[in-house]
Amino acid sequence: MNIYLIRHGEAEKAVIGKKDIDRELTSAGKIKMKDTVASWKNIIDKLDYIYSSPLVRAVQTAEVVAEEFGISKKIITDKKLSPGCKTDNIIEIANGAGEEDIAFVGHQPDFSEILSELISNKGAYIDVKKGAIAKVVFGNKAHAGKGTLEFLIPPLAFNK
Repeated sequence: MNIYLIRHGEAEKAVIGKKDIDRELTSAGKIKMKDTVASWKNIIDKLDYIYSSPLVRAVQTAEVVAEEFGISKKIITDKKLSPGCKTDNIIEIANGAGEEDIAFVGHQPDFSEILSELISNKGAYIDVKKGAIAKVVFGNKAHAGKGTLEFLIPPLAFNK
């Protein structure tokens, strides 16, 4: 099983009068995500499903990923991926999906903590930048501390 953790792209700044859940990707954030995701196809063969936080910026990021990988009908929003998401939420969803390649789109600091807990029982300091992707490989089912980090790629690796 392969789990891909994707942090949403660059979003609008928080402003008074607009709920955090409604913040969208900026125009530059959308362009950067499209360019970045297109490059991922050089290292990722397929994605079976994309699970996304219900926050607008995460859903918009998931839509970019789904469009590039041709799986637009396989985006599933889940409140468990909202800010405050825990490693157990990712493991439960992944193990219940019954698929090999599963992407999750979410937020910080959750994804840095989740990535650390997926690959280490002792913890690791990891900073998942906006628009970054991490791949964690498991032998069969996902278990905390049992994953192997195959890559963590910031968007700057693909964009100028």
